[in-house]
Amino acid sequence: MKRLFSKIVAFFEKLSLKSRISLVFALSTFLLLMFTIMFSYQSMSNILTNKLHATFNSNLQQIRLSMENTIEDLNYVAQQIAFSENLTFKLDDYLHSSPSYDRVKVYEDIKNELNVIQFSNPGIGLSLLYLKENDEYLFYNHGVKDEFSLDHEPLLDEGYNMHTYGPHISMEQYKNKYVLSVARKLDVNYADDIYIYLESNLDLTNDLLEVDNVLNHADYIILDDTRQIIYSENETFPFNSSFNGNEKGYGKNTGFYWFEESTEKGWSIVALIPISEYNEEMNQWVILMIYIAILFVFISLVVSLLLWKTLYKPLNEFRHEIKLMGNNNFHSEIVHTKIPEFVDLINRFRNMRVQIVSLIQEIEQKERKRADLEVEKLKHQINPHFLMNTLDTAKWLAISGNKKELTGLLTSLNKLLYYNMGKLGILSTLEEELDSMKQYLMLQQIRYDFEYVTNLNVPKEILQAPIPRFILQPLVENSLYHGLVDEGTIEITINLEGKMIVIEVRDDGRGMTREKMNEILNDQSFKQTRNGMGIGLNYVKRMMERTYGNYAEIEMDSMVDKGTVVRLRIPYIKGDMK
Repeated sequence: MKRLFSKIVAFFEKLSLKSRISLVFALSTFLLLMFTIMFSYQSMSNILTNKLHATFNSNLQQIRLSMENTIEDLNYVAQQIAFSENLTFKLDDYLHSSPSYDRVKVYEDIKNELNVIQFSNPGIGLSLLYLKENDEYLFYNHGVKDEFSLDHEPLLDEGYNMHTYGPHISMEQYKNKYVLSVARKLDVNYADDIYIYLESNLDLTNDLLEVDNVLNHADYIILDDTRQIIYSENETFPFNSSFNGNEKGYGKNTGFYWFEESTEKGWSIVALIPISEYNEEMNQWVILMIYIAILFVFISLVVSLLLWKTLYKPLNEFRHEIKLMGNNNFHSEIVHTKIPEFVDLINRFRNMRVQIVSLIQEIEQKERKRADLEVEKLKHQINPHFLMNTLDTAKWLAISGNKKELTGLLTSLNKLLYYNMGKLGILSTLEEELDSMKQYLMLQQIRYDFEYVTNLNVPKEILQAPIPRFILQPLVENSLYHGLVDEGTIEITINLEGKMIVIEVRDDGRGMTREKMNEILNDQSFKQTRNGMGIGLNYVKRMMERTYGNYAEIEMDSMVDKGTVVRLRIPYIKGDMK
């Protein structure tokens, strides 16, 4: 037995995915059909019979509740009108007053109040006040038929000063639908008896009796408390004939299955279903339950389990492995399967993954080298005009004999060039960067004799923080050549805000337009000018991106004739370059 089982397992493992699915579905279908034929029919027949009875009874209960709710709504509105002291007072005033303007006004007031009550109860159809002896009706909201009569047949429920009628043809003009109605006597001091008459706004046949109807060919009859038929949709059980029931509330009668729902008032509703229709429904329910409930659920469970083990589990593992690769995890191997198609697919995928990793590493190395070369190129590409003009200034200082300024000029130039071209690495300290910026400002003051003031505010505790070289000089140069004219103030403020160093260079010069700011910030090309060192803000942006990635940012605000502010935010790295 064990050997046979081993052979079956070995055979199954050699099958392709298509063969496995076909075999599993064939076995599942065969076993299910055998189980259905042998065990299901008798038990399901009993279950479905009880289910149909419960469904029919539930349908009748809904119809009974709908009719009772309609009658309750009619009684409520009639009671609301009868107990309204304001309406009774105005009606008494109207009936006892002679024709006049005031009487017309009272009529309109009564009409409006009745309309408000009716509008707040959309289930009300025809409504009017009826003077019985005079056979006169007042305050009607719709047209009334000429044959209107307060006493209708059949009488559904009789109460004190209030009767419920129906189902009967509506007394509303041009309306020939079955409705329910209520007539209630009003307590008004008048020679004639006055009644409020209300009809339901629903078509009894279409709106009540067909609510959630289970069978398309079901007919309904309504019985009064003496079991006389007061409403019938079936010619076999005519109006005013009697209907015999039983205590169970269902049975057979003259070729029909019937189900009865009784009310506390004594009247009841009976649903009539032809026996052929009932049996047809039974057969439909049997087929539906067999093929949908048992077949679908059982086969789905069994086949889903088998497919999960043979197909969906490897697929999900393969998807997870692809997802890990998308998250930069290139080394996980999750899928373990013996399906030939999957084995070939996984091997191809993993070979492709190895090639992708190799290409990514190669591209990253090339991009890193290219970025480093671009940054170094920008840093060392000093404007030749700047050097020539500086040396020309030194020449004229030598000729004029101004040794002190000449010495200061050459010293600053020497320090600036050493800081720019020396093999000092990419990073320097904030203190060294500030010193280089001061040397640049000293050169510019000697060359152009500018009348400007430089204010520097920086906390001592961050002077040794490492930052990229030459990111302050372009900001100051921007203030000199895009901001100040011949005089002004440059404020350099450096603060520590949380874990960020905020460097702010502010001038009170000419400012610039929004378009000019965007051009400076977004320009990716290298453009040298005839003034300054020519490194520019493009170098600053490249250096910040190279060093900090997305953790640093540069901002610029400017107003024409007000000045410009350039602001850098870079991560604070606590340390000492020395």
